[in-house]
Amino acid sequence: MLKLSTRLFVNSFDGVDDDVARVRPTDSTNNMAFVGLHVLDARAYLARYLGLDYQPPFTGLEDVNSIEDMTDYPSVEDTLASWREVSGLLDERIETLSSAELAKKSPQKFPIEDSSLFGGFAFLLLHESFHIGQLALLRKYLGLSSMSYS
Repeated sequence: MLKLSTRLFVNSFDGVDDDVARVRPTDSTNNMAFVGLHVLDARAYLARYLGLDYQPPFTGLEDVNSIEDMTDYPSVEDTLASWREVSGLLDERIETLSSAELAKKSPQKFPIEDSSLFGGFAFLLLHESFHIGQLALLRKYLGLSSMSYS
């Protein structure tokens, strides 16, 4: 699922430039750039959750709670480069996680029944999937082709 989410996030931005990524369908709807940064931030959190020393790649976004707080966006290219970087680190980390580690109690509580590290990992992947679906829908709204699964 991690590798699938990695690929689908990148595919969501296929053919999307910085101008297109910043288009908001309505005043109450997020744009692709904002959703993408949120998913990237969540993936950086996932890296830390699984024991990696990885900080969010873009500074100055710590106090951003809504799209109205955004004053400047990283480029789509920079967002994707950071996504690939953290995803590569996570791929390596997953290979080293033992069943015993995954069975340990999660340091963070999530709204699921499984309180293990694995349960938290699964929840965080579901969270990514939810937002990747939003990106796919925004693509269609913007007149782009459907997101590819390949």
